[in-house]
Amino acid sequence: MPPTPAGPPKHSFDQIRAAAIRHLGYQPCLWQIKVVEAILKRDGDVVCIPATGSGKTLTFWLPLLFRPNGIQLVISPLNILGQQNVAQLAAMKINGITITAETAIPKNFQDIEDGKYSVIVRNVETLMQQDGGFEKLWKKPDFTSCLISLVWDEGHCVSKWAGFRPEYKEVSRLRYLIPRSIPFVIVSVTLPPAILSDVMNILQVLPKKCTIIWRSNDRPSIHLVVREMKYAMSSYKDLAFLIPDGWKPTDPPPKKFLIFFDSISESIDAAKFLRDRLPLEYRHKIKWFNSEMSTQFKDLESDSLKSGKIWGLSCTDSFGMGLDLPDILLVIQWRSTCDMCTLWQRLGRAARELQLVATGLFLVEPKRFDLNIAKAEERAAKRAESSKKA
Repeated sequence: MPPTPAGPPKHSFDQIRAAAIRHLGYQPCLWQIKVVEAILKRDGDVVCIPATGSGKTLTFWLPLLFRPNGIQLVISPLNILGQQNVAQLAAMKINGITITAETAIPKNFQDIEDGKYSVIVRNVETLMQQDGGFEKLWKKPDFTSCLISLVWDEGHCVSKWAGFRPEYKEVSRLRYLIPRSIPFVIVSVTLPPAILSDVMNILQVLPKKCTIIWRSNDRPSIHLVVREMKYAMSSYKDLAFLIPDGWKPTDPPPKKFLIFFDSISESIDAAKFLRDRLPLEYRHKIKWFNSEMSTQFKDLESDSLKSGKIWGLSCTDSFGMGLDLPDILLVIQWRSTCDMCTLWQRLGRAARELQLVATGLFLVEPKRFDLNIAKAEERAAKRAESSKKA
């Protein structure tokens, strides 16, 4: 009988912690070590549900310290997140590349095949492209044998975004294209049971062969405020507190802020309303940000917000999810137009720097409040009674 192949070497918590401190200058938390240990075991898939801003991306890179020729593939829902990851890797002297529609060229795929990069970040469209660069790489054992894991960053998008990004519905094909021993790592702050179950079904994750590290996603440093809107929504006057009446250049600027909308047109109109409250030479301090903007604009304005050149953004989900901007002090959700998972992702952009305290403000239409609902029902009952008498 042939000998049973040896499994991957085991790594103790102390070894993982020491390697992180020695090579990356970080002391990982216990939950981060558990994630890395589960990835390196290679005996099943891994699900990690942390809090926003708690350091989930560190768990993507730590396994590289134990596989010098290894490769981490990260599937990111937004290109801007991939660019952020590559910048972080460069600071740690780890070679990474983001593959987008613009960078999916033969030279880059040849460099990947030659082992030039330890981390490859790409979106689901380039990953699943028929006859694309990755489909060719899956057929090369020299490449697949180097894969440590496939990381599904913001993994809830596998379920939540499949309706308008159909490639997410096809990702189960990967199970038949690469060795099953390569673990899928699903990471997201917002994976309630129903969404987690759907994601696991789509990715063909077997519950009995899956390690789940589930932490509280509470953010005590973010003060949550729910405020009833007082003005007509089309006026955007409920945002006027950001730029008080008669603001002058000698007045203090607003706290660095993000306002989230589920409508591009509303985000633009709101930004214009706020800009009109500023002197002409200060109106560039507030911008709108959405999926219709160019990649160059998104990169520039993200950097401008980080550096303080601008004060705030009126944005959609094209900005925010997963981005590491440490000093956002106010996040506003405009109207109750999103689900709780989306709301928590957005509010979680605040106070990423641990010593900061921020505010998450939820501006809600009057019709959503119990008292107003009761009044509306009472009026409806009276109308019904009047119509009966008539």
